[in-house]
Amino acid sequence: MKRIVAIMSVIALSCTLMSACACFQSDCQKCTELCQAALDKAKTAEQTCADSLKTCQGAATRAESAARRAEAAADRAEAALKMQMKK
Repeated sequence: MKRIVAIMSVIALSCTLMSACACFQSDCQKCTELCQAALDKAKTAEQTCADSLKTCQGAATRAESAARRAEAAADRAEAALKMQMKK
C-alpha cells in the first residue's frame, strides 16, 4: 500500500511539474520577446553612439586644424610686430 501511495505521489508531483512548465512556457516566450526588444534598442543606441563618435572625431580634427592655422597666423603677426619694432 505504501508503494502505491508513493507511486501516486510521484505521478501527482510529475503532473504538477509538467503543468507548471506549460504555464511558464508563455512567460519564457514573453521574456524572450522582451529581451529581443531590449537587444534591438541596445543595437540602435550603439549605432547612434558610433555615428556621434564619427561626427565628434571629424569636429575634433577640424578644430585641431583651425588651431594650427590660428597659431601660424599668430606667429606671422608676432614676426610682423617684431619687424615693426626694429624699424
